[in-house]
Amino acid sequence: MVSEQVLHKGFDGAEHEYCPYNTTSKSYDETRAPLGLNIYLGSMSMLQTPLSEQRLLDIGCGTGSFLKCVHGHVNEATGLEYNDGMMAEARKRFDQEEEDDGSPGKRRRTNVELTQGSADKLPFEDGSFDVCTLNQVLHHFPKDDDYAFNKRAFQEAYRVLKPGGIFVINTSMPEQQRDAFWWLSLFPRASSAICERFPPMAVLNDHLKTAGFVIDADSVVVPLHRTLMAESKYLEHGVKGGFMPTYRAGDSSWSMAENFGELDEGLQALQKMIDNGTTDAWLQEREVLRMKMGQATFITAYKR
Repeated sequence: MVSEQVLHKGFDGAEHEYCPYNTTSKSYDETRAPLGLNIYLGSMSMLQTPLSEQRLLDIGCGTGSFLKCVHGHVNEATGLEYNDGMMAEARKRFDQEEEDDGSPGKRRRTNVELTQGSADKLPFEDGSFDVCTLNQVLHHFPKDDDYAFNKRAFQEAYRVLKPGGIFVINTSMPEQQRDAFWWLSLFPRASSAICERFPPMAVLNDHLKTAGFVIDADSVVVPLHRTLMAESKYLEHGVKGGFMPTYRAGDSSWSMAENFGELDEGLQALQKMIDNGTTDAWLQEREVLRMKMGQATFITAYKR
């Protein structure tokens, strides 16, 4: 994801790892499911190159869950990941997957390649791909110098795309991150810090246009109902999910709360609401916000 370990200065003044994916990667897929497959595949189907002939690059592929869902639709799919833990999980996923090639007794490996590397220095030739995707990765980039790393990553995506290719980004706007996740109001300092890690739309538009991409009136889509977590997992245990480490591993904002020393304090406040019977009304208020603004924003940019 990034070319160096991402650290964040917590409330105690010390630097902390933003999200310990070497650990949380092992349980990440227990709560996550790719969001917006219809948006990705719909945009990809509009390219001149038929979907079945396209080459796709997923930048920051994590455990490979998105690649798992789309690789059967394209000719070749490549996943780029920086984190060791995430890469190990992705390799396990695809090392175990083989496909029948139609010959009796013979099987071939899947059409997925995995590469470890950084988004700002893509190890691929110019014009190598029809599609680049970026799924909930931008907030893991350093935010220094007006998100300069982000700008370099967009320039690299532009470079490795073929003319006529597309770049599809799934991110969250700062206000979505602040208001559309039920737990973040419990952690005001961490919420403020994590919102700063998400580039706002004006910055994204500027960086995309600087890289050479074209954005039109159909480029931005905001799903209002699906959650970033798997829909069946988001409120499977209600607010009690916040007390479960495997649930918290599914969203990096929990790690930020821990870095800022707010996790225990916030969970204590949550327990008080459970004890006094006010959680249902409080959660309903949070859900109303989520359904109004959605948790994610998709941007499809085009290379002429």
